[in-house]
Amino acid sequence: MTVVWAMNIIIVLNTIMLEEKDIQKIGEEVGRVIEQNINPQFDEIRGRLDKIEAIMVTKDELNNKIGRIEAEMVTKSYLDDKLADLDGNLVVKLRKEDGKINRLIEILKSKSMLTEDEVAQFKDFQVFPRV
Repeated sequence: MTVVWAMNIIIVLNTIMLEEKDIQKIGEEVGRVIEQNINPQFDEIRGRLDKIEAIMVTKDELNNKIGRIEAEMVTKSYLDDKLADLDGNLVVKLRKEDGKINRLIEILKSKSMLTEDEVAQFKDFQVFPRV
């Protein structure tokens, strides 16, 4: 692009009727100005772009990562179902344990190892009181 620009300047200068050596000197000076002032700025911009390209992800990489996250992500309905299952399992296990404790209290009471007050205190700890 800079070569085209320099050529356009030379064409304009030719129409002004300068001598060939003057045009050559002007062309050299324009080339020097471009090399000293414009090219370093392009080099700096190129360096910045290289750094950005090194750390950025492509659209395909991002889509792959999002797709993998969506595939592994738990939905609300799935989580609700699992929590309901867990709650149901806990209730079943607590009922079994409560039944064991109630049976143990009855056995200890029948063998006169517990008083009526102690039995009443244990009954207060029941998770699922009998109706």
